[in-house]
Amino acid sequence: MLVYHPAFDIYNCAFRMLQLLSLMEETEIELDKLRIWDFYLTFPNEARQITFPRDLFELKKIFKNKPDNPYEDLIDPKRIAERMNPYQLSALRYLASYGLIDNSLFQKNIVKRTDKELPSELKQQLSEINTEKENIIKLVKGFNFLALRGLKERTGLLEFRYDRK
Repeated sequence: MLVYHPAFDIYNCAFRMLQLLSLMEETEIELDKLRIWDFYLTFPNEARQITFPRDLFELKKIFKNKPDNPYEDLIDPKRIAERMNPYQLSALRYLASYGLIDNSLFQKNIVKRTDKELPSELKQQLSEINTEKENIIKLVKGFNFLALRGLKERTGLLEFRYDRK
């Protein structure tokens, strides 16, 4: 039986990565940070599991007040995040091959959008976001101050114990 999910679609992932890069305020972002935000863009319901800092209490209420849907809950989000890794890396390599992200920085686990112009139709599609995605973008901007280790620790999606403090 074939089952499709956008989490495991390279082209959908490339679109999500471009969407995140176009909406984020940072010019350069660490690869693992982008991977984490892509996970939450794909599974916005999982944002309820993040440990929020006190100063983001208002943002926490947006996700905590969302009604539970047992069909959207993941049994093991960390495992899904790891399964998404090869698709995310392939999507980023795809974007680098078209010159949309800087390949030399990507080799150093940094993702930076280049100045290469996107087609106007794609730009329009990237700017169209629904309420769930808008809330995830608020989450990304709210957590922007955290270092990668802190983000990994608060989300629990990627291993952080061996990262430098």
